Amino acid sequence: MRNFLKPRRDLQWSSFTDEALADHYRRHGEEGAIAELFSRYIHLVYGACKKILKNKPAEELRDVVMDIFERVVIQARESEIQAFNTWVYAITRNECFSRLREQERTSRYQQDWENFEKSTASVMENGGLLRLYQVEEPNAGQLLENALANLEEGQRRCIELFYREKKSYQEIAAATGFTLKQVKSHLQNAKRRLQNELGGPLQSEQSKL
Repeated sequence: MRNFLKPRRDLQWSSFTDEALADHYRRHGEEGAIAELFSRYIHLVYGACKKILKNKPAEELRDVVMDIFERVVIQARESEIQAFNTWVYAITRNECFSRLREQERTSRYQQDWENFEKSTASVMENGGLLRLYQVEEPNAGQLLENALANLEEGQRRCIELFYREKKSYQEIAAATGFTLKQVKSHLQNAKRRLQNELGGPLQSEQSKL
């Protein structure tokens, strides 16, 4: 990690200001100029990531830093940068908060999934929809599509968003205009109907394996 935070520097660029380096890179694509900026800011970017992305392991922080500098390399060729330190911090902050939002969305979906499993235990035990989504079986896709086609529009939309697109209850509500209560009701009703429709066909398919 120490070597990562202290890359080699080319002394010919050491007298340039940050903005001069950025301008030279934008105009000429000189890799030495962007490498000098990398060496000046890598420890600062790493520190900012560590502060924003609390409790993240060093290896994950390193990956974030590398992603940020990949953005810097691309965007610096397209931007006239007036204050490089402010500019690179904005990129760092945006990348970190984007990752936090994704983490929150994933966590929220996982919680909704666990709650849904608890409230539909009999469906989970019987296999049904989850098995068709998660396991490759003969004709599974067609069985599922046929069953989904028989659902009411609201039920079908909610079940597809929840399983196929891994949306949380709140995200489904935002996408469909339903209330959270309606989303949960559509999912529950859809699961019951799918259990009835898939129970027989699914067992028949499994017996052929």
